[in-house]
Amino acid sequence: MDNYVALFFRSLPLLLKGMLMTIQVLALASVLSFIWGLLFGILSCQRLRIPVVTPIIEGITFVFRAVPFYVQLMIVYFVLPDLLGFNFNPFPASVLALGICSSGYIAQIVRAGMNAIPLSQWEAAFTLGYNKLQSLRSIILPQMVRHVLPAFNNELDSLLKSTAIVSSIGLLELTRVGMNLVSREMEPVPIYLMIALFYLGLSAILNIIARTLEKRMIYVKK
Repeated sequence: MDNYVALFFRSLPLLLKGMLMTIQVLALASVLSFIWGLLFGILSCQRLRIPVVTPIIEGITFVFRAVPFYVQLMIVYFVLPDLLGFNFNPFPASVLALGICSSGYIAQIVRAGMNAIPLSQWEAAFTLGYNKLQSLRSIILPQMVRHVLPAFNNELDSLLKSTAIVSSIGLLELTRVGMNLVSREMEPVPIYLMIALFYLGLSAILNIIARTLEKRMIYVKK
């Protein structure tokens, strides 16, 4: 037991650094995912379809969802630099690949949420003199976010788990740090259990934040 306690305190500083890197990747990737997913979802909903643009967007988001994240990561890290003539560091490659993959799912969530808004909401906004952009910003999007916030939380949770895969390109995030510690200490069981606890704690924090936002939005709605 004393050996495990000593191992915990030896490993803690490195695991904390790895967790900080995981949080940074998660934060930046989630911002990219939300921006792209929101744009794609809005342009593919029934009320805002554009004859040529919407089918292209639907095809792009289908590719983002159909291709496994690991394959997308390999394409971003190895294929794109070869095609464009420059090298990607592991950090920006991880953020970009995570943002691309997740944006396909966010787009579907946004599209479904907007399609669930009754047509009468759009008609009421137009009756009040709002144009499409004003209706979208002031009436449709706030309602959509309230409806799909649990789905957003699930996708963010999934994105957190996917950050472990970027260890395959050498990024020193939480899982990669743990793998290095296992190679050094030769104690896989306690180290991987510590990693699992770190991910459990991060996931719990995300869920608490999402539940708090959900309660506040329900209160505002009432």
